[in-house]
Amino acid sequence: MKYQNIILLGGSGFVGRHLAIALAQRGYQVTLPCRRPHRLKELKVLSGIHLIEANIMDTSILSKLCRHQDVVINLVGILNETRRNSFRRIHVDFVKSVVNACQENKIQRLLHMSALGADQASGSSHYLRTKGEGENLVHTFGQKDLQVTSYQPSVIFGPDDSFINRFAGILKLCIGIFPLACPYSRFAPVFIGDVVNCISDSLENKESIGKRYPLCGPETFTLKQILQMINAAQDSSCRILGLPDSLARIQAIILQNLPGQLFTLDNFRSLQTPSTCSETVSQGKTSLTHYIQGLPHHYSRRPSYDYYRKQIDR
Repeated sequence: MKYQNIILLGGSGFVGRHLAIALAQRGYQVTLPCRRPHRLKELKVLSGIHLIEANIMDTSILSKLCRHQDVVINLVGILNETRRNSFRRIHVDFVKSVVNACQENKIQRLLHMSALGADQASGSSHYLRTKGEGENLVHTFGQKDLQVTSYQPSVIFGPDDSFINRFAGILKLCIGIFPLACPYSRFAPVFIGDVVNCISDSLENKESIGKRYPLCGPETFTLKQILQMINAAQDSSCRILGLPDSLARIQAIILQNLPGQLFTLDNFRSLQTPSTCSETVSQGKTSLTHYIQGLPHHYSRRPSYDYYRKQIDR
């Protein structure tokens, strides 16, 4: 094995938790800095994962954390802005700090999570433009000293995801009609296991250096079709009503000013860009249709705990 020590930035999130387990199983030593390590108790039992309480947004702390590391994996990203964290701060300024930390510590390998549809020049939303700018940054500024690979996933599904589970919870409680913005937005949902395998496999693959990998599943759906499948799996009587763009904008303006920001104008703009791959590109093999058919089982937290136990027992 060429690499041994990996620092996983943004590892406390959905993708990060699954990726940390996969990397530890392959024999890597994974350092996972986060603000609240006590929330990741399921990872503490794996000897290859080292949880550290740290603020990675502090550039001096980030540089120190990267000492003696062979690889940096950056999964840090946000879907909505807050007063404290803007898209530019997280998707661009932080990426610059990551590149600087790699260069200061002579780290040669950097893996970076972007997004499908990310485009610095013509992205339909601020989210997609800043994601594209950050991705371009790691590939350009890191050319001389870094071996970079980036990933552009469509929406990712799996145990404890924030996409299928969120809609499942809403539809389960829905009585009557659910007004859905952007019902005809298109996705090629990709399973978390397929995403993790692609990242893990490309880590030591020289052919992946300099590449940008779109990550899509084998099926393409509209947002309304996905919700209809969830509805059917849960035997819900809720009727899904697609909103025209004019009403969807009004819904976004209202919801973005409520606690939790369930939907924002920037989310609306992101949904104008199809989150799909060309027919010749597909890194995922897992069917969303089959996954959702088992939704009543997946929706409880017990399967997640069983999943982590299985990883530990291997």
